[in-house]
Amino acid sequence: MIIVKNFSNYKKFIVFIIFVILSSILFSYLFSNKFPNIVDNKNNMIFEKINFGNGPLILNLINNGEYSSKFFNNLDFVLQKLPVLPLLIFSISKLTINFYLIVIIKNLITFSILFWIIIFYLKSHKLSSNYSFFYFLIFLIPYNLFVSLNFEYADNIVAILLPCLFLVLLSNLNQKYALSAFIIFILYLTKTSMFFVCTIIPFIILLFEKEKKFKFKKNLIFLGPLIAMLCWGIFSYIKTDRVAFGTNSLTVNSLGLTLASDKRFFQYYPDKSMDLLLGKIIIPKSLKSEWDIFDYFKKKNKKYFANKDNLINYIKTIPKKIFIILFHIKRDSSHPDENGNYDNKIRYSLIFNKLFINISICLSLFYIFISIKRKKIYKDDFIFVTILGMSLLPLVAGWATAKHLVPVSILCYYYVVHKYLIIKQLSSNS
Repeated sequence: MIIVKNFSNYKKFIVFIIFVILSSILFSYLFSNKFPNIVDNKNNMIFEKINFGNGPLILNLINNGEYSSKFFNNLDFVLQKLPVLPLLIFSISKLTINFYLIVIIKNLITFSILFWIIIFYLKSHKLSSNYSFFYFLIFLIPYNLFVSLNFEYADNIVAILLPCLFLVLLSNLNQKYALSAFIIFILYLTKTSMFFVCTIIPFIILLFEKEKKFKFKKNLIFLGPLIAMLCWGIFSYIKTDRVAFGTNSLTVNSLGLTLASDKRFFQYYPDKSMDLLLGKIIIPKSLKSEWDIFDYFKKKNKKYFANKDNLINYIKTIPKKIFIILFHIKRDSSHPDENGNYDNKIRYSLIFNKLFINISICLSLFYIFISIKRKKIYKDDFIFVTILGMSLLPLVAGWATAKHLVPVSILCYYYVVHKYLIIKQLSSNS
């Protein structure tokens, strides 16, 4: 029986992999047609054309073995990008430089992790692996699939690993805290917006995990953020003579807060790209290193927020940013066309994503209220609210675009499916 079940899962995996490969080929074809400068005439990737600051870094890794790239004022930046995505693409480039194959291999790695996490999660709850179908439905929403298949920005990895972390923590796997520590380690080194998730969730587990078999094992989860902080801190100290830590893990973070607090912020956000506002920020030529730039904007932010009126005005932007996170369904971050017009049409994929976010928030708050009333803790609801809240906190402090919210949307969808399956299981057993 075990062999048959395992074989059945492997058959599902083969079908799933075929879907991932075909989707990756279609994505690559559409992407290279829309952005033809990403490939040469042999369909090899032109790495320097990768956007969001990753291209020059990856190219320098390939050509010189150096983890750095030119950025503001043509200075060498070591701490502009966290390493997971650049190192992943760089590692794949050692096997092939074909654009299609790079995208396929990257997606086979990430989506395979998701597949087996879902299978093991279902198995740990004694649920049929056929229910995995529900979890994959979320990728039939075009924008979710587009972001998850992408290779240019770190959100494609977070879109897979953040829901994986949630499922692992809600599973009954014996080694779930060792596995979750590894996922947290990767998330910490993928995107700075994951800092609060990676550092707060271990304490939530310490507080709410009461099962005897996890009494000591739950402490393993702290190894994830601790080792990640240590690795990045040591790397930054060796390369720059300063330790990068937490929300200051990247030397461009202070500039991000400057943009978020700029009085022109809502003249651009959410419809126009924030790069347009960035182009209006003056970076003095006298600054000679990335830490000089970090310190300059950090001091500028400190001075700005020391003014009570500025602080109040910034706080007043938070409700509008939350409203955008919950309800904005139009295309965002647009660049003007040759006539100066912006494409801000409705993105229908976002209607479903916003629906999942709002339903999950209402559902989790309802169950938390019930648990408080009954004086019985439902661990899954508190874990979900913590991951969701800590994921959104940096986005509320800064800004959230549609691609930033794809990992959150998938997480919220998985929470709803989880509640449905668990409630269904409990009702069938009663």
